[in-house]
Amino acid sequence: MTRHFARSLVACVLASAAAVPAFAADLTGQAVDVQWLFGTPPAVIADRNVTVGAGPEISCAGNSTGPDLCSFFVDGATIDIGADTIKLTIDSGTAFWGASQFNGYMFSNLAAGGAWSGYALSTDFAGVDDSLVTFTPDSLSINMQGIHPVAGQSFTLTLLTAPVPEPTNVALLLAGLGALAGIARRKRA
Repeated sequence: MTRHFARSLVACVLASAAAVPAFAADLTGQAVDVQWLFGTPPAVIADRNVTVGAGPEISCAGNSTGPDLCSFFVDGATIDIGADTIKLTIDSGTAFWGASQFNGYMFSNLAAGGAWSGYALSTDFAGVDDSLVTFTPDSLSINMQGIHPVAGQSFTLTLLTAPVPEPTNVALLLAGLGALAGIARRKRA
């Protein structure tokens, strides 16, 4: 391998690695489907398609008033979907999610906002933990069956992405591999 060829190879690798954009998943501006599922097997009892933006996407006054999902909320509640979060907050805490195999929510069409690799749950609802969450790269569901809320309680599901290497790290790795290949060729010759 000539020095000119090796330098050209390294320059090409560095230029192509620098052109790779860093990936950031983001639901802002995307349509997300929010469903309330209930029963054995779980069936959709209410559904709303929302576009993710600033502030809560769904605000329910309580007393089972309002359209679709809100007609099932005895307590006031908000569902706020952010760039990479889904948060449900209960305002009054007078009712509970009744017993059933499943009584909770599914958030789908998440892949429209990026390539999600997992989630993190943060909550102050007693009894809610990761065992109640089901994740796919396109949807999250949480089973609130039997949970008794207190006013102000919430859960937040934060969507996670796989770490993406920085372009400079990729360039350094490829340059190093190219140098190793050059050394190996020289030793063979």
